[in-house]
Amino acid sequence: MSFYLIQERRGEELQTESAAGLPPGGAGHGSAAPFPPPRIPFSPPTGATRRTLGIRRLSPPPVAERVTQFTLTHVCELLERCSSMTELKQIQAQMIRAGLAFDPPAADRLVSVCALQGFGSLLHARLMLSMVPNPTSFACNSIVRAYTNNNLPQEALLFYAEMIDSVLQGSWEGEQLHCHVVKLGFGYDSYVQNTLINMYSDCGSLSSAIRAFDRMVGRNTVSWATMIGAYTKWNRPVEALELYRRMDLEPNRVTLLNVLSACSRARDLESGRRVHKHISAKNLKVDLVLATALLDMYCKCGCLPLARQLFDAMPNRNQYSWNVIINGHIEHSSYEEALLLFREMQLSGIPADEVTLASLLLACSHLGALELGKWLHACIRREKVQIDVVLGTALVDMYAKCGCAEIALQVFRELPCRDVMTWTAVIGGLAMCGRGEEALELFAEMQSQGIRPDAPRGLLDEASSYFRSMSSVYSIQPSVEHYGCMVDLYGRAGRVDRAEELVNTMPMEPDYFVLGSLLGSCRIHGNVKMAERTVRRILKIYPDDARAYWEELERTRELMTERSIRKPPGCTMVEVNGVVHEFSMGDGSHPHTA
Repeated sequence: MSFYLIQERRGEELQTESAAGLPPGGAGHGSAAPFPPPRIPFSPPTGATRRTLGIRRLSPPPVAERVTQFTLTHVCELLERCSSMTELKQIQAQMIRAGLAFDPPAADRLVSVCALQGFGSLLHARLMLSMVPNPTSFACNSIVRAYTNNNLPQEALLFYAEMIDSVLQGSWEGEQLHCHVVKLGFGYDSYVQNTLINMYSDCGSLSSAIRAFDRMVGRNTVSWATMIGAYTKWNRPVEALELYRRMDLEPNRVTLLNVLSACSRARDLESGRRVHKHISAKNLKVDLVLATALLDMYCKCGCLPLARQLFDAMPNRNQYSWNVIINGHIEHSSYEEALLLFREMQLSGIPADEVTLASLLLACSHLGALELGKWLHACIRREKVQIDVVLGTALVDMYAKCGCAEIALQVFRELPCRDVMTWTAVIGGLAMCGRGEEALELFAEMQSQGIRPDAPRGLLDEASSYFRSMSSVYSIQPSVEHYGCMVDLYGRAGRVDRAEELVNTMPMEPDYFVLGSLLGSCRIHGNVKMAERTVRRILKIYPDDARAYWEELERTRELMTERSIRKPPGCTMVEVNGVVHEFSMGDGSHPHTA
C-alpha cells in the first residue's frame, strides 16, 4: 500500500496530496498571481484523478442511442457563439447526452474554449481534460497557453512536466526532461525536484531518484515522503526505514503511510509500533486509510491480537480493510477465524472481490472444506467475478488438495490465462491424487508452451545466482521470504553450514519459518550442535512458542517443564454438511467424539 490519494476541501479550493510526493494544492508556488488555480495531477490515461476529484466518469451511451442530430459541426458552431460559463455547461451537457464528451476532437474544442475565453474557467478546463481518455496536443497546448495568458509561467511549466511524465516510457525520456527543466532555471525548485524523484522512480530508475534526492539543497517533508515511498515501491523497505530514521523534519500523514508500508514489507514490528505511538502522541486523526495501513502492518508482522483489536475499533471499514484482516488470519493459519470474519463481512453488506475469494479458497484448501469451496466457486459464477490468474490458481489448488483432481483439471482447462503457479497447482494436485502419468504429461505440455518450472531441484547454483542478482542487478532488496527459500534450498541440498551462514548475515531478524527450516535441516542431516544453537535462538525470539522446543533434546524438555509449556496436541479436521469439525488428541468434548 505505497500509493495513496487523499482529498481535502478547504473553502472553494480542492487540494490533493499523494504519497508519490506531490505537495498538496501547489504549496510553495503561486507567487506569480494572488490566487493561482490549484494543481490537478495530469493523468488522463488513468482513473486516479477522477476518483481524487470526487467526480464520476460517465460512460458514453451506445452508438445506436446517441443523438444523431448533435454532431461535431453543431458543437463547433455552438462554441463559437458561446458567451458565458452557463452556456458552456449547457453545451457540455448536450455533448454528454450525445456521447461526444469523451471523443477527443469535440472534447478538445470544449476544453480550449473553457480555458482560453475570458468567461471561461481554467480549473473547469483541467477537470474536463482529466475526463478525456486520450486528449490530443491541441487540448494540452490550450491549457499551457491559458496559464501563460494568466501570467502563471510556473504553472504552465509544471503542467508540461506532468503531461510529459504521464507518457514517459523509460528513464531516458525523463533524463531529457530533467535537462530541459535545469536549462530553464527550475532545477532547484523544490516542487520540480520532488516531481523528478517521483518520475525517476516511476520510470524504474531508483538510482537516479536517489541521486536527485541526495543533491537536493532544501528538502521538505514531501521530499522525504517521496523518497521513502520510492524505496518502498521498489521493495527496499530496509533502506526506506533507515531514511525515515534520518529524517530531520516532522513527518506528515503521507510519510507515515509510506513508512507503515515499509514496516509491512520488512516485517519490522518494532518500527511499526513506534510509528503507531508517534501517531497517538501527536494526536493525529486516524482515518480509514491510516487505520488500514496500521492494520496491514500488524497483520504482516504476525501480531494478530493487536490487529484484531484495531480492526474491531475501526468505526468504518471498506472492502480493503476486510481483505487485510481476513488474509492476515489466513497467512498465520487461523483459517476458521478467517471464515468467521468473512461471515461478518457478508452481514455488514460489503461485497467480496477476487482478493477476498482467493484468500478464502486458500483457507478451504488447508481445512479440506470442499463443500465451502464449491459454494465459493458458485458465488464467483453467480456474481460474475472476473477470474484472474491468482483466483484461478486458488480454485485449481482448492479442488486438487480436496481430492477432486478431475474438477481441478477442468477448471484449469477453462482458465483464460495461466502462469507457472497455476501449472504447479494442477500438476501437484494430480500427483497427490495418484495420477502421476497425467502429471508428467501436463509437465511436458507446460514445457512445450515455453513455461519454465519454478525452483527446479538440483539447480541450487542457479537459484543462488538468481538470489544474488536481486540486489546486484535488479536493485531489489530480498525479503525475509526470499531468505527463507534459500535457507530451505541449502538445507535440502545438505549444505546446512551455508544455510546457517546465510541466516546469520540476514539484514533483518529471521522469523520462525526461516529458523524452523534451518532446524528441520539439522534434524534431517544429524547436525546436533547447530540444532542446539538454532533452538536457543528460537527460544530467545519466541519464548512462549511450544513449537520451538525440540523434543529430542533433554535440556529443552527440562526448560519446557520449568516454564510450564506444553506441546499442542495433534488434531484432525473433517467437513460434514459444509461444517468443519475439529478433533484433538485427548479431547472428548466434541459431541461426535467416539
